[in-house]
Amino acid sequence: MSINKDNIKWISHRGLCQHADENTLASFQAGVEAGFHYLETDLRATRDGHIVLCHDQILNRPDAIEINVSNSTREQLKKVKLNKGSPLLFLDQFILEFNQVGHVFDIKPETGFEVIKLLSHCKINLEKTIFLLWSSSQQKALLKIFPEANCFASENECKRAGFSILFRMPFLGGIRPAKIYSIPPFFKGYSLLQEKFINRYNQYGAKVLAYLPETKEEAQMAIDANVEYILSNHDFKLIST
Repeated sequence: MSINKDNIKWISHRGLCQHADENTLASFQAGVEAGFHYLETDLRATRDGHIVLCHDQILNRPDAIEINVSNSTREQLKKVKLNKGSPLLFLDQFILEFNQVGHVFDIKPETGFEVIKLLSHCKINLEKTIFLLWSSSQQKALLKIFPEANCFASENECKRAGFSILFRMPFLGGIRPAKIYSIPPFFKGYSLLQEKFINRYNQYGAKVLAYLPETKEEAQMAIDANVEYILSNHDFKLIST
């Protein structure tokens, strides 16, 4: 199966962070300006029932004061300045500001059930949203609220599928149609971004995401291999735009 290079979806990993704090208004604006199709971000619940975009449970401040995100209120977190000077961003602000692109929501497991309950009150465009979860029970809870939600294959599902593809036994990989599987550029020095591997996923109706290529050459390998998605910390000028 051959993918039109123009149809590859680029996902900005927490925004572009070369000059901005990750998961902030500035990093996401940079991602949109660079031409990314999706913005990926991390969801955590605050103590008072808001969703804040933050990868780490504990924030390490430049002033050495640690802040536990889930034990803090929105008002408290609004006062926090990150290492490069940006404030934290909340999901309602994110949706309002960046509804012109797709969203990838990484629901962190520590407050996953709380986040899922809060999402039921949010205006989520399921056609433009992909979810990543780290717990099968939390994924079931999400699908109970959003039966049509598009969820990435779990970490274990990706490993199982990857090994089955690598060892030419895809029938053992549990690969499911329409599911998106993540693969890194290399495994023990061996390139996984090869068209023959991606084709084996596609034969089962599945899609593939290239996970965090770190060089332009690795990103080009992903494109040449016909992956459907590229999750990246860099824009690489989006190769051919």
